[in-house]
Amino acid sequence: MSYNIIRETEIPYVSEDKTREFMKMARKGLSINDFQLLAESAPLSLSEWSHMLNISERSLQRYQKSGHTFSLPESEKLLRLAHLFNKGKSVFGEPQKFFAWLKHPNAIFSGDTPQSLLNSSFGLELVLDELTRIEHGVFV
Repeated sequence: MSYNIIRETEIPYVSEDKTREFMKMARKGLSINDFQLLAESAPLSLSEWSHMLNISERSLQRYQKSGHTFSLPESEKLLRLAHLFNKGKSVFGEPQKFFAWLKHPNAIFSGDTPQSLLNSSFGLELVLDELTRIEHGVFV
């Protein structure tokens, strides 16, 4: 079965069925092609991807050359990031506005940028929660 990481994660919320589907995809392991499709949809450098995935830049470069399949934790992170990016683009209406927001220090994150939090599952949840508040007009 072939997946498109962008299309598969383009959902308003992750249902129980979708969670099972994501688990299946992650257990199979996402391919470097899945990563490249996601990377092409986001104006982020290899260094930024490296930080978010907790993988060295050199390892990512090797992955690209070898046709690597990502591990379960790496695949889960890629799926969660793809979902977050799709949600952010939907909330902000324009990809460039969302990615600018990701890179802008935010008081709700103690002055950190949302992007700087994305290397941790806890940080990713904080950013998703904030996007949901923005989407519903709840500003703290």
